[in-house]
Amino acid sequence: MKTVVLVDGYNVIHSFPRLKKLLKKSRNQAQEELVRLVDNYCCLEGVEGYVVFDAYRRPSLDTSEEAGSGLKIILTGKGETADSYIERFVSQYRSCYNYIYVITSDYSQGMTVVDEKVLVLSPENFFKEIESCQKALKESYLPSPPGSHPTMSDYLRDEVRKKLEEFRRK
Repeated sequence: MKTVVLVDGYNVIHSFPRLKKLLKKSRNQAQEELVRLVDNYCCLEGVEGYVVFDAYRRPSLDTSEEAGSGLKIILTGKGETADSYIERFVSQYRSCYNYIYVITSDYSQGMTVVDEKVLVLSPENFFKEIESCQKALKESYLPSPPGSHPTMSDYLRDEVRKKLEEFRRK
């Protein structure tokens, strides 16, 4: 199942308290943290992702940069907002994906792109999804109780652990 996540960068930064707080210190730090979170999510879920930032006051065309294995950062070009980029992307590539998730708190944008393949998530719900993925990852790969240090045997399959125990006893 081919899925893509489209994140309205500044909209999400302004909607999420932790990122908004970072924004007051540095726009670059807020952008980097958002990109890091989305990249981790895309890697964990095995989906493509785009973080789209408004740069419509710049004199150049759209620019794109790879940020991870499945994540691209888009800076919109002159006269184009992140909203219009996302709407154009959905229109052009709807048939290429089983699902397109649009992450925005902009209700009007959400209504222009929504259909059975396009799902609009609020930044709050998206960050809950990220936290859920991170928690599941920690639980599946770190079976040790919190505060303890994982050992090599924590990462071994049961049958390998049993064979090593038999070998040790001999």
